[in-house]
Amino acid sequence: MDERASQAPSPDEIRAQADRMIASDELSRSPQLGAFLRFVVDAVLQGKSDRIKAYTIGVDVLRRDARFDPQLDPIVRVEATRLRRTIDRYYAGPGKADVVRIDLPRGSYIPTFSRRRIASLAPPRPASSPWLDRLPAIRPLLVGIVGLFLIAIGSAVWHRFELPPNSPAKEQTAASRPAAVPILSGNGLPVLLMPPFQVSGTPQPHSISAQALHETLTGAFTRFDLINVLLEPSDSRAPVGVSAPAPTLQGNYRFAGSVEYSGDGAARLLFRVIDVADDSVIWSRVFERLPAGDGQSSAEEGVVRETAGILLQPFGVIYARQRAKVLSGVLTDPRYHCLVDVIESFSSFDPVQQARGRDCLEQLTVRDPGFALGFSYLAALDLREYQYDIDVRANETPPLERGLVAARRGIELNPESSRAYEMLFIILFARGELAAAFDAGDKALALNKYDMRSMGAYGARLIARGDIEKGMAMLRLAGNDGTVRPPFEEFFLFLGEYLRNDRDAAAFHSSQITNDNFQLGLIAHALIAAGNGDRSAAARALDWLVTLNPAWRGDPRGSLAKFFYAQTIIDRLADALAAAGLAKSL
Repeated sequence: MDERASQAPSPDEIRAQADRMIASDELSRSPQLGAFLRFVVDAVLQGKSDRIKAYTIGVDVLRRDARFDPQLDPIVRVEATRLRRTIDRYYAGPGKADVVRIDLPRGSYIPTFSRRRIASLAPPRPASSPWLDRLPAIRPLLVGIVGLFLIAIGSAVWHRFELPPNSPAKEQTAASRPAAVPILSGNGLPVLLMPPFQVSGTPQPHSISAQALHETLTGAFTRFDLINVLLEPSDSRAPVGVSAPAPTLQGNYRFAGSVEYSGDGAARLLFRVIDVADDSVIWSRVFERLPAGDGQSSAEEGVVRETAGILLQPFGVIYARQRAKVLSGVLTDPRYHCLVDVIESFSSFDPVQQARGRDCLEQLTVRDPGFALGFSYLAALDLREYQYDIDVRANETPPLERGLVAARRGIELNPESSRAYEMLFIILFARGELAAAFDAGDKALALNKYDMRSMGAYGARLIARGDIEKGMAMLRLAGNDGTVRPPFEEFFLFLGEYLRNDRDAAAFHSSQITNDNFQLGLIAHALIAAGNGDRSAAARALDWLVTLNPAWRGDPRGSLAKFFYAQTIIDRLADALAAAGLAKSL
């Protein structure tokens, strides 16, 4: 087989090929090999080949600790040999017709990419039939007869098995339609293009560097899980005043920036995010007069933190745009469709929406075993089932057991994912394994210090174990990115102030929780109402709490223990709820 490259494959083709290989039977049986392949391919495509070292692979991919010595432990060499053999088996079997080839040359951990000759992959042309060659006029007639025969059979089979319009089975099929849509190449997430910033004026020696800021922003953006980030090269050949040719890279959004330097070296930044589909600006922000010299680093850090938070967090600008496309039917990728259902259920607390999202993810993680985010978000759903009794699955493995398996699988598939480690953190905390939990939480924060939702989750658990002051400090920092706090974080801010006996601050954070289906929010409302002497409002909140989750009726302390580790917090809340009328409302 001639495998000489006719032209180099594009980054999108390489990523699609890697996805295809990792999802194949050859590699899906060994998540460790899939993670190995994913790591080295992504590193090359992101221009970070220098990260591909035995030590980095051992620690970041194969989960060895920081004391790992590749000279003493041959695990990386062993796994690389296994991966090479697996790649050979793949291309000899299910990948024999694939156009793009990914190889791991012997003596190196840096992969190579080549395009295989399509002509050489085509099956040999069957020998012609002398009888048909002598009867060219009959050949079309025979083809037509056979085609009509097959259509008749297909129509009969379709009508035989088609479901009645109002049958429950047909409604179930329609409900699960996103998971039945064909899975395209890639990971189903939008692509954000990062062209170089436009520069005007003359920077001073201590001015903020436009190039360095671009690199910092790009590096920060790549740490978020709901986006793919690609560098978009500039076209310096375009004449002044003439638009450059359209970029060859395919993306969904473009982050356009300009840096204007004033005479004293201060910089004015203008950022825009453009939807490539219709060339519309969906977000813009101006940062006026970033100083040169002293204060430059902190100013730059603030720019990166605010921009990343507004654009890339769950419920951020790009997610909101993608969600609108899902709801309008423009975006049909089943993976993002499922993620939208799940993420929306985190704020709606709608059992139907959560069940739909779970069913969709469970189907997709079977069809696409490399769908790392799918496993991580399944872990979050398992935790919610345990804590809130939402979408309870009877006669199955306990939810925290399922959640632990799913969280670990998400990490195996994407060891660089902050979100994956956050999910392991919250599952381990609920299981009472606090030391391992905070190790995972520390890893999540180290992987993405700009992810304020991971920081908020960490701060909330600090409060839940009794570390009030440190937890409150982290929660306040998590709210400094300009985004709206989720109800969960508002509750723990309420709780911290409540435990410190600051009634006014506690009442403020309680008032920020507007979702009446959030069980912890109802507890906050009931305690504030009772403290204000409004027994009727407290009773209404507690009545609805019990309606949503009857577990609060029989074992309020047990229900509190699902959220809080410190016994003093459980005791104080249980006594306060009883005083507010929880027992009377049952």
